[in-house]
Amino acid sequence: MSSEPINKEFYQKELFWSWAVRNERLFSHQPYLLRQGDGCFVIGFRGVSRHITCHFSSVGQIEVAVHYRKIFFDIIEEFDLFEDKTPAGCWVCTLCRDHPHPDKTEPLIEYKNRHELWIEHSFAPLATWTRKSFTRNARLCLGRDGGITWARIFPEDKLNESMKNQGYFKTLPVLTSR
Repeated sequence: MSSEPINKEFYQKELFWSWAVRNERLFSHQPYLLRQGDGCFVIGFRGVSRHITCHFSSVGQIEVAVHYRKIFFDIIEEFDLFEDKTPAGCWVCTLCRDHPHPDKTEPLIEYKNRHELWIEHSFAPLATWTRKSFTRNARLCLGRDGGITWARIFPEDKLNESMKNQGYFKTLPVLTSR
C-alpha cells in the first residue's frame, strides 16, 4: 500500500472525457454527459435507449444501470476501479488485487501510471462492451418479482431465454437510432 496519499480529486472524470473524445471510434455510440453532481457524473450514449445510462463516482464506481419509468431496475455491467499505488510506484486496482475472480487465471496487472490504469482497466473495456452490447438486434429485457427488479440485454434471437426468467414483463429496443 502506498504511503503517499492519492489525490482524491475526481481524476477519472477529466481523464475519461479527454480519452473518450480522442477515442470516439472505440465506442459503438458516442457518450455524452447527462448530468453531474458533487463526486459523480452520468452519461448516456447517442442513439441508445434513454433507459440505459452509465454512472461514474469519484471513488471509482463505474456502473451501467437501467431505469424504467424513473425506477432503478438493475446494474447490467460494472467497470469499477479502486486504485492504489504500490511501494514500487506502480498502480493497481485493489478489487483485482484483494478480491480476484475465482476463474481468473491471468496475473494481477501493475500499471506504470495512473492514466494507463484507468484507461486499460475501465475505460477501454467500457468502450468494448458498448460495441458488443449496443447492436441492432439487441433488446433490453425487464423483469419484476415482488420487490426485486432485473434488467438484461439479450440478442433478439435469445429473447425466449429472457421470457422464461421469473417476472419478465417488458422488452425494449436498445438502439433508438444510428
